[in-house]
Amino acid sequence: MKKRILAGVLASAAALAAVSFSGCNNDGATGPHTLPVAELTDDDDTLTILAWETNSDMQGLIDYFCEATGTPKEKVVWAKVGAKGEDARDNYGAYLDGSGDADLIFCDADWTALYANNENDYVTPLSSLGLSESDFPNAYPYTIKVGTNEAGQFVGATWQATPGGFVYRADYAEEYLGVKTPDEMQALVKDWDTFEQTAEKLATEHGVALCATEGGLWQVKQCERTSQWVQDGKLVVDSFATDFIDMVKKYVDKGYVTKETQWSDPWYNVIREGKALGDFAPTWGVVDNGTSIANNFAGDETGVLGLCEGPASWYWGGTYMQVTSKCNSKSLAKKWIETFSINEDTMAEYSKKSGDLMNNSKVMEEVAKDTTLTNKLFKDGIHQFGVLYKSADKVNLSVTKYDSVIKGAFNQAVQDYAINGKHATVDDAVAAFKAKVSETYGEIV
Repeated sequence: MKKRILAGVLASAAALAAVSFSGCNNDGATGPHTLPVAELTDDDDTLTILAWETNSDMQGLIDYFCEATGTPKEKVVWAKVGAKGEDARDNYGAYLDGSGDADLIFCDADWTALYANNENDYVTPLSSLGLSESDFPNAYPYTIKVGTNEAGQFVGATWQATPGGFVYRADYAEEYLGVKTPDEMQALVKDWDTFEQTAEKLATEHGVALCATEGGLWQVKQCERTSQWVQDGKLVVDSFATDFIDMVKKYVDKGYVTKETQWSDPWYNVIREGKALGDFAPTWGVVDNGTSIANNFAGDETGVLGLCEGPASWYWGGTYMQVTSKCNSKSLAKKWIETFSINEDTMAEYSKKSGDLMNNSKVMEEVAKDTTLTNKLFKDGIHQFGVLYKSADKVNLSVTKYDSVIKGAFNQAVQDYAINGKHATVDDAVAAFKAKVSETYGEIV
């Protein structure tokens, strides 16, 4: 799912805290909540899916599903809950408590754990549809981890893997660095030490930042955190956190990254104008659909961008499908998940239609070989699948039900220290981060 995370996460933190989730009591003790396997029915012949109004995937998914399966379009209903993902996150519970129909819910990766671990039993394991992990043998491993709750139940399936890479202006890379191919660019950003060396060269010799935004750095670095933010009821602020704060401060001060923020015209402009060489973007951000991140980096031009894997494997976003415990269209719900996440023929076809990198390594290996696929935004028409489909295999992370708010609060504290000057020291930034988490989750020590 195309995500604009930070502002919405922090703005709705209080609303989120009001929703009842399992796992902690007042003394910080934790314990996983096991969801009951529901006895679902086919009492209704209409599939109702909850998703937010600005979900940019939903209509295309419905159109393709109906075309591929012969399902009449009036038999698939998109129930719109909230304007954006954060609104859906905070309001699904109220909807599911009511009398409205709901068979599947769409959840962003950052907060799919909220419902997968919810003590109100709003959702049920995929075994309620007769599905298990074994039905997804070629799914990228990290997506199975994200879709599995704390009790070890497989609850959420996704059709999309969303690894990312480093998108850069190929013309400026050749002018400033002599780079002519993605492989040559990759050699200059292959790990964080090399990335920093290249950033120093660009800044000192040309006055150009290697990366446009701190937010881009954050999307990559957060996926390198292998331990959980909350352990045994306690917030863990370790060297990962403080090292990233120091890194951003250094990069901003030395001009390795600009002070611009994501989702703004200045973000796009610093790359168009050559003030920054590039930035990090996920698969959904490099599709040539007229509105993607890469479209904005290129402006009205074609063939001016390059794409390489970058210094680390990472992902950003992704939408997970969970079955509600009140689902009364069992067969259609199962067919929907099979169409987009199990059936290799329909997955391959949808990938070529939509530009989504599907959650199936076997499918994507074959799709990546399709020489008819090109992306006019990139030099020589290079297609993003050929660069990124393998990188999803390398993603490793640990996700909890707290992450949506905690990661947003941490990133805001980093920005307020390194970019906005609201905090004088690293300690001040960490204190502000802790205060925000405490404000939202009073049970966390």
